[in-house]
Amino acid sequence: MIQILAPILILVLMGVVLGRLRFLGSAFQEDLNKLVFWIALPALLFRSVVHAEHPGTQTYPLLALLVVATLVVAGLGWGLSVLLRLPVRSRGTFSQSAFRANLAYIGIPVLAYAFEGQPRQKEIFGTVVIVVAFLMILYNVLAVIVLSIGHQAEKPVRTAVRSILTNPLLLSGVAGLPFAYGGFGIPLFLDRVLESLGAVSVPVALLCIGGSLAHARLGSQLGGIFAASLLKTFAVPAIVFWGAPTFGLAGADLRIALVLAACPTAAASYVMARQMKGDAVLASGSIVVTTVLSGISIPLALWLSS
Repeated sequence: MIQILAPILILVLMGVVLGRLRFLGSAFQEDLNKLVFWIALPALLFRSVVHAEHPGTQTYPLLALLVVATLVVAGLGWGLSVLLRLPVRSRGTFSQSAFRANLAYIGIPVLAYAFEGQPRQKEIFGTVVIVVAFLMILYNVLAVIVLSIGHQAEKPVRTAVRSILTNPLLLSGVAGLPFAYGGFGIPLFLDRVLESLGAVSVPVALLCIGGSLAHARLGSQLGGIFAASLLKTFAVPAIVFWGAPTFGLAGADLRIALVLAACPTAAASYVMARQMKGDAVLASGSIVVTTVLSGISIPLALWLSS
């Protein structure tokens, strides 16, 4: 577990140091954030969907349970942000931090380790990739909605619809679906370009997260950060665990669902919050705290599904 979580925390710490040294300035961070949001993360998501393999028979009940848990926690997150009297601008960020999981860089590696050498490994990973691809699309739709409502409460519907239709993360995920289900391939040179772009997305985002924390005043944000972090790392897995029998999940499928639910907040939540004028400090703080807490939640998920 430490081999997966430690690099994330080290990259954030590097960003803090570089920010303190003024090596990573705010204008440079803004440019990097645009690069990740408009190019690198869409490349990662498109390629992930294109390379999705044929899933197992319980894939869609598993996906349905995770969708339900995500929607419930998104709603709980928004309601709790109101009860905590967070500024309107921070409510969408709080909700997103509570539901958006780091599936690609923590969930998939943890599951690769958990199922290593098992007879159904290929089928299991077909399930994992399909579920992750659809959840990423859902995360982007929900994130745009809650951040749009939080940013421009006076025109939430119009703003949300426009943002969804022009969001590069959502469009890249949808664009990959015909390739995944139609059996179409992409040229090898293009695949390598997308792989290279996708590979830089998370490290650059984590450095920017650290840079945003370098001079942030977290005192007034700690309550929101910890509340969102507890929702993400413990409330989502609890909903999945209790709902699993209703959706007929057990064994490997239960393990997949619990591990994905227990993952920390994704670095993309910071990218999205900053790009859509949300609360970048709340987003970055939640990523750091949930990454630390996932050292408890993910082993617990593996134990409960053993």
